[in-house]
Amino acid sequence: MNATLHNLRYGILILAASLMPIDTVVADDGTDAPLADRMRGEIWLAVSVWPGLGDLEPAAGGSFRDVGYGLGGSVHWPLKSVQGADVWLGVEGAVMATDSNIPVLLDELLARDAYLAASIKLRLGEARKVALDAGLAYHLLDIAQLDTNYYSLAEFQSWEESAVSPFLGMTWDLGAGKPGRNSGMTLAARAHFPDFGTVRDEDVLAWAVLGRDAGELDDPMFVLQVGYRW
Repeated sequence: MNATLHNLRYGILILAASLMPIDTVVADDGTDAPLADRMRGEIWLAVSVWPGLGDLEPAAGGSFRDVGYGLGGSVHWPLKSVQGADVWLGVEGAVMATDSNIPVLLDELLARDAYLAASIKLRLGEARKVALDAGLAYHLLDIAQLDTNYYSLAEFQSWEESAVSPFLGMTWDLGAGKPGRNSGMTLAARAHFPDFGTVRDEDVLAWAVLGRDAGELDDPMFVLQVGYRW
């Protein structure tokens, strides 16, 4: 998982670099219009709600929490301006985790999801305060036991799976439209639709934790984001 997360971070940088030549907005009449903003960056804290994860039935008993947490970010560049809306293209990604009360040999069992997505924003209204978001994301999910002692980095991975899925959402820019106010806080909501299939133990440390079939993990994952834009 650690090596894959490292590769995902490099993937974000490569995709961002490939989009940097986009530096004009095409107006309605087909001419190049000057840009008010050449790039939009965001970083956010996330709260995830994943009903399907909580519905799993591990062989060891217990369950995953209803709410998880995470950290993410995005970069977008303007692509086209149409009547009443601006189209921005970019990339986004996040790393999220959900803990549990499932009994394990080590200290705790976590479900960890990392995703990298190509995304599009449709910014609406005169002040462009609201954006409709959509994209296609590559998700990598694992369930692993962790040793939480500060001097130890030990972990044991029980299961790992990947999925490619769409997401839909909306972003609100707080304070947008005020003169000289291009940066500020953002609120956003996302719905991701990955299908990871059957959750099970691929490796067993001391006793079965997930078992041969803890259930299907194919329900949507909902994410609320509070962040800062610039």
